[in-house]
Formats: sequence, C-alpha cells, structure tokens
Amino acid sequence: MLAALVQLLTTLVGAALISAAVQGFRTEWQALFKKPFGGAPARILVYLLSGMFQLYNGYVHPDIPPWEVIVLAFLTAFCATGFYHFAKKRWSA
Repeated sequence: MLAALVQLLTTLVGAALISAAVQGFRTEWQALFKKPFGGAPARILVYLLSGMFQLYNGYVHPDIPPWEVIVLAFLTAFCATGFYHFAKKRWSA
C-alpha cells in the first residue's frame, strides 16, 4: 500500500516538474524567436520526458514490474499535459 502511494506521488511530482520544464522552455523559445511553441511539439516533448523519467524510475527501483513502468509513464505524461495546459491558460507569456 505504501509503495503504491510512493509511486503515485513520484508520478505526480515528476509530472509537475516536466510540466514546469516544458512551460519554461516554451517561454524561453518565445522570448528568443517570437514564434509560438506548443501543440504537437510540446506534447511530444512531454511524452518523451515522461517516458525518460519513468525509465529512470524503473532503473532505480528494479522491483517495479516493467508493465507498471509503462503505465506510470502514460500516467505521468497525461498529468504533465494537464498541468502544462493549466499553466498555459493561467500564466501566458
């Protein structure tokens, strides 16, 4: 029970960090090039970072089954996408 809660909290913290990183990258991109960065490229970046984050999590914790790492990667990606869109609506650059 505690291990599942820790994995869920790790997923949510990772999603928040990934979302903040993509939002910061988007803001810096617009500041440098005055072109919008969002939509599909932002979503692809979120999915790649989420997958890498959960692969690292699976590497650090080898007791996590591989199927669960994949599920956590999707969960992290969906949470990060939601956080990203929430932040984009609230704090537009």
